[in-house]
Amino acid sequence: MRREPNTRPIQVLCVGRADSNYDLLWQQFQREGLVLIFARTQQDGQQMALQLQPQIVVVNAANSHFSGDRLCRTLGRRLPSIQRLLITEPNVGAGVPCEIHLARPFTVRKLRESVLKLLEAAAPHILRVGPLQLDLVTRVVIGPQGRHRLTPKQCSLLAGFMRRPNQVLSRKDLMERVWETKYLGDTRTLDVHVRWLRERIEPDPKHPALLVTERGIGYRLVIPELESSPDDPLDVESY
Repeated sequence: MRREPNTRPIQVLCVGRADSNYDLLWQQFQREGLVLIFARTQQDGQQMALQLQPQIVVVNAANSHFSGDRLCRTLGRRLPSIQRLLITEPNVGAGVPCEIHLARPFTVRKLRESVLKLLEAAAPHILRVGPLQLDLVTRVVIGPQGRHRLTPKQCSLLAGFMRRPNQVLSRKDLMERVWETKYLGDTRTLDVHVRWLRERIEPDPKHPALLVTERGIGYRLVIPELESSPDDPLDVESY
């Protein structure tokens, strides 16, 4: 799965009558960090899509009282970057504008692969800085210590460092952005998460060279090859 490097969560809007055959798949996507939103009617789906602007809209016309044609056309016109997946009964849906059309029957695996393909097309989600590569959807980091799956908080924390390499991030800033709190009476949770990250990315976690402590301030991700000079300022995306 691919995802752009920002803090906006990945949203998938499912429009149409609920189908229990897909429940386990939606639950799996939620565990992987996607935000699933459900709308029963075509009208509700259109309103929610325009308001939330999800990356993907799954239109289940096979289990509903609409063809999905009007909704897909409206979304394509008003939200041209949106990715549309249309589910229909056999021999239905030809000519409906959408990125992927699935006619029943199909396997849940096929549906998952289709959603992943749309996520891939929606926006890049891989962060690459120095020796580190982080997938913001699968939360897998690849670095000197190999390949590791991170928790959501660990992933969010590492992404913050990777978006601002060689910059000192204060404890206050990290607590506000990752834990959404201004309370700084106890930052042990932050320290523990930094220790866990070091165990996954540092060649020698006991002597960190990548994720270093700036005493009295916070932490910094050290990427020497990205160090800027006065004549060539580093241009990084804001955290």
